[in-house]
Amino acid sequence: MTEEEATESIETDEQSLREKLQVQSSDGALRMLTVSILGAIIFLLLEMIPWPYLAVDLFPLGFIPALAVVATIGAKKGPLAGFLTGYLGTLLSDIVLSGTIAVFTLYGAAIGVLGLITGLASYDLVSGRSLAKLSVMSLIGLVFTTLLTVVFGLFVERLATLAALGFQLLPLLTKGIPTVILLTPLFARIWESASSTRAEETEASE
Repeated sequence: MTEEEATESIETDEQSLREKLQVQSSDGALRMLTVSILGAIIFLLLEMIPWPYLAVDLFPLGFIPALAVVATIGAKKGPLAGFLTGYLGTLLSDIVLSGTIAVFTLYGAAIGVLGLITGLASYDLVSGRSLAKLSVMSLIGLVFTTLLTVVFGLFVERLATLAALGFQLLPLLTKGIPTVILLTPLFARIWESASSTRAEETEASE
């Protein structure tokens, strides 16, 4: 490979990365950041609602819709937007709901990983197979988020092992798994339908 070909390859890779992160232009970066902030506000609003759940022994079964927002924005707007939504949303929730920022924002970074991993893949959100792929990627992201949350609890916040497992691991899995498998593709499909409808209305008005 010549030096010119190597340079072109690097530039192509950089362009692909910029497109994946949706920061290929200043306008694109601004739109991505705007969506992330709006997503963080929606995250906060959903966290303020006391969602019902069913307790089966030690297992709380239910949903955490805020997590589906993080994964959906990652799927629609890329990994950086997904990460920022989870990170900023957790910061806002900590400040508004508890008046503090817990453990130097590490939990926010853990939640952001869900959107980051979900956003690494590409999706056709009108295809059932692609929506199933979105569920799988969201589940993988949730597993990493859960592991990071427990690690931060054990080694940074110095929680007892049973406390970390009972108050962090179990709720994230028993509520998070149905959330990312069911709600994430639902939210993404609704967003895609709304975007298509808005685009058609814009074309009709022109």
